[in-house]
Amino acid sequence: MKIAIITPEYPPYISGGIGSYNYELVSKLTEKNLNVTVITPSILRNEIKTFNAFHKCYYLKTPSLRPLYFYFQLYNRERIRKIIERDEPDILQLNVDSYILLKALKGFLKKIKLVLVFHGSPSPFNRQWDSLKHLDVPDTAWTMSLLTYSTIERAIGDDVFEYIDVAIHVSKHVMYYNLLCNEKLRSVRNVVIYPGVDVTQYVKYLNTTRKYSTTKNFRNFVFGARLMRYKGIVQLLRAFSLASEKNRRIALHIFGDGPLERYVLKFINSSKYAHRILYYDKVPRELFLKYLTAGDILVHPSFYESFGMVVIEAVLLNKPVIAHKAPWSEELVKAFDIGIAIDVSNEEEFSETLLTMANDNNYAKMLRKLQDRRIELLRIFSSETMARNYVELYYKLV
Repeated sequence: MKIAIITPEYPPYISGGIGSYNYELVSKLTEKNLNVTVITPSILRNEIKTFNAFHKCYYLKTPSLRPLYFYFQLYNRERIRKIIERDEPDILQLNVDSYILLKALKGFLKKIKLVLVFHGSPSPFNRQWDSLKHLDVPDTAWTMSLLTYSTIERAIGDDVFEYIDVAIHVSKHVMYYNLLCNEKLRSVRNVVIYPGVDVTQYVKYLNTTRKYSTTKNFRNFVFGARLMRYKGIVQLLRAFSLASEKNRRIALHIFGDGPLERYVLKFINSSKYAHRILYYDKVPRELFLKYLTAGDILVHPSFYESFGMVVIEAVLLNKPVIAHKAPWSEELVKAFDIGIAIDVSNEEEFSETLLTMANDNNYAKMLRKLQDRRIELLRIFSSETMARNYVELYYKLV
């Protein structure tokens, strides 16, 4: 069976959450002797990489303009059409709507099965409104730009819902919101397949973190995400400052970049607890996981997530989680009992939760609970389980 995956991200050049998701999936699919071709943007050069007999990747040069995937479709639609025509895949899998590409590929779509993976949902969280409310000019400009380009793409392309055979959602709450907000989606088959990770890699992280040791004799909280308002970084900094008034043996380690980077640096520099708030900027994923392994607790106060892979990664590294009480954390943190979910907009409650988790007895109880849940988590969120669910779906389609 031949699979073609078109994605806005794929390692090593562009790799966020979607890139990591696809890397884990493709690695396992090729182990099962499925032929997988990945087609993805590159801002460096045109390049074809053959990773093994079953896996090759086309990195297609795209103008360094934003939004990148819009220009990727616009500039490479004919090249992509020729690749699909030559490779003749059984399954074409998209990670974004791709209206422009679908118009170029419409001649082939009757011959192949089309799968669309939803990595997010409209959800009750309105990022644009939140940015306007806080006079966040850069993020407001960015969200308006995305909306404008999305409207243009729909106008010049073809509707994806006329072609898809199945829609895959990365979590249950994402599927519920998408079905609620998109009537056309209700006429196609919808399934949930959780993201997965190569669990064997986490043993390596647990054994190689000595040189990444965090602040000694402190309870170390770790935050790793884009520095944006909806990730809860503002509430975290304020809550941590309140908690620091009562406990001088806690430290906060912040990883990531984004629109609020200047705000974070200004807050740290003006804080009397600056020596206990360490900012690392954005680091490679593997390096972040090593630092996370050396820490104690993951703090992920995001108001919205489609899944929150870092939460599962933290738990596999024996780190309990403090999260915002939202649909994503209800499905992960609460359902699997791997941490605490609270309303982080209540900064007093947030700070008290930090103090509670910093307590040695409470922390030890949480670690014991994680050990009890570990076998189930390894089974549900392994890349092997993810790939097996995909393969089963593929064979049903063809």
